[in-house]
Amino acid sequence: MAHVATLQSYWQLVDKEPTAAGVLLDGTSLTIAQVVAIARRNARASISKSPSVVKKVEQSITTLQSFLDKGHIIYGVNTGFGGNADTRTRSVAKLQSASLQHQQSGILPETCAGGEGQGTFSLSQETTRATIAIRCNSLLRGHSAVRIQVLETLVEAMSRGATPLVPSRGSISASGDLGPLSYIGGFLEANADIFVSMQRAAGPSRIMSAPEALKHLGLEAVTLQPKEGLAIMNGTAASSALAALVMYDAHKLAVLCQLLTAMTTEALLGDIANYHDFLSQVRPHPGQMEAARNISLYLSGSRLCRDQDEGRRGLAQDRYALRTAPQWIGPQLEDLLSANAQIETELNSTTDNPLVDSCNARIHHGGNFQAASVTSAMEKTRSALVMLGRLLLSQSAELNNPDLNNGLSPNLCADDPSLSFTCKGIDINMTAYYSELAFLANSVASHVHSAELNNQSVNSLALISGRMTEKAVEILSIMVAAVLFLLCQALDLRARDQDFLRLARRSAQAEFESAFAALFPDSATMSESFELMWTHLSQSWSKTSRMDLSHRCSKVATDTTASLLDNGKLLSPNHHLSLHAMQRWRSQLDSTLLSTYKSNEAQFRISPSTLHYLASSSAKIYSFVRQDLAIPFHLGLEHHPPLAPSDEAATQCKTVGTYLTRLYIATRDDSLIRQVMDWHRLRDANGIHAHS
Repeated sequence: MAHVATLQSYWQLVDKEPTAAGVLLDGTSLTIAQVVAIARRNARASISKSPSVVKKVEQSITTLQSFLDKGHIIYGVNTGFGGNADTRTRSVAKLQSASLQHQQSGILPETCAGGEGQGTFSLSQETTRATIAIRCNSLLRGHSAVRIQVLETLVEAMSRGATPLVPSRGSISASGDLGPLSYIGGFLEANADIFVSMQRAAGPSRIMSAPEALKHLGLEAVTLQPKEGLAIMNGTAASSALAALVMYDAHKLAVLCQLLTAMTTEALLGDIANYHDFLSQVRPHPGQMEAARNISLYLSGSRLCRDQDEGRRGLAQDRYALRTAPQWIGPQLEDLLSANAQIETELNSTTDNPLVDSCNARIHHGGNFQAASVTSAMEKTRSALVMLGRLLLSQSAELNNPDLNNGLSPNLCADDPSLSFTCKGIDINMTAYYSELAFLANSVASHVHSAELNNQSVNSLALISGRMTEKAVEILSIMVAAVLFLLCQALDLRARDQDFLRLARRSAQAEFESAFAALFPDSATMSESFELMWTHLSQSWSKTSRMDLSHRCSKVATDTTASLLDNGKLLSPNHHLSLHAMQRWRSQLDSTLLSTYKSNEAQFRISPSTLHYLASSSAKIYSFVRQDLAIPFHLGLEHHPPLAPSDEAATQCKTVGTYLTRLYIATRDDSLIRQVMDWHRLRDANGIHAHS
């Protein structure tokens, strides 16, 4: 399945109302989308009562008990743990409490118990909810000898709003995520020093102890039976939970980066031919082919993009940040799909030790808790996010730089650049963001150390890798928000410029014909001369974007008039008449450019024409930013709150950072990707598929 199609399939489930998105845990069919729905949309999870599921679980318990009755030595059931597995005990029930006790050593500042400090030292509530769902799904596979009622208690508590506080640090994800999962086991045990966040119908969550939470829910504490404590905590659920959530976010960001690339192509008047099918057909990497298809589809209907067949002045081709975008993005899509497959396999795997094979009446001692597959997925995902961030950094640099942005103003200011530096701060910020993001590309897996009496001599560090990838998601989301602000600003400036040049051309042509009609033998010659003049004028306008308006108009008028001296058809035998006419023409052109610009600017403020030029995908995103998020075309210094003309205007004016914050929130809360998915749904309904 193509990358964007994968996200679309997930979105169909995640975007449902929570009441319509119940998830049945059966050990075999859990998806990343369902994990997201449970964790973030409060979709209700439930335990399958399928006879086959129940039978497998019950058989595993019976098989384990039969081995104990025969006096077999079974790791973690009647032996010590890890490097202490050479000890033996007959107190099999107490041993399960001991398994939880020695792992409940994470740092959760006392303020966490009062509802403060969460997020720094504890896993997010959504990650913990996902962890519970994934662990229960794995234990339902019938290889771990955990009673159905234990899992039902845990899922019921979660579905009714109880989320244990779980330390975010301390797991090496080797014998599973022992530490984090021990706190979930402690909640079931009603450990009075384990705390729970309890959702309320209204108002903030309430923090209470595990016994209080169970009593509040009307649930009984669990008395652990042989192997149940070990089975609850000896798995990869915490790593897989964070990985699943991060994976979903990474898919969204990858799609957004493709759309932003399309919008950047529009803003820079780039070539749509960069994304031509032929380029991918002769180098048929699946990711490259999809990225080119997607970007090309996003650009359909644009009035700003050019085609190589049209011919162009200046650079014969776009710079790498646009021209090689499919080749850059493509491998990232392939890596994300590979990582996605690893995580979805992990969601429906048995990650315990020892394992009960009821069919063959065997107990297997192995290493399915080693979460290296999750680490592999997170390392690939984090690397992909860094690569996408580097592309955005390059594209944003082109947008801001008047040497590279094809005639847009420095820093994308809407007013005189001598006093206005609108997006300069963003330009600096983007470098800081990317530097931090690039640091996170360092491999976590290469930092493995031996642990636990040298028993855990290799360990996956999957949860740590997931946490670093979660940070990468956060930073790339910030970069997406910043670039989207730049793009909406750039597209407004481009549209305003296009309007101005259209109006200026009309006026200039009438004045040119009036000034020089007598000097041309026929209208065709005059028309040809005007076209040459207009080419010089538009080039000069593009090259003078650094100048304040009045100086710019004067400079363009002077340069354009000078170019007429190269036109032999314009110079008549009465040379002084032609020079006099050109002097009058220069003054008149200067005045026309200035008055036309000002009148067009005033009209653009009232009724911007930007949507008229945009591809439908860009138009949808642009409208979302300008209307739904109420982020206006930034007018420069007059939008600085202390310089606003009135108190009311000062209240309405915001810093650029406030606007970026709105965009960041929209990137994280799915409201931005919803626009893209709705656009895809409409296109697919009309029979146009990006992933055909």
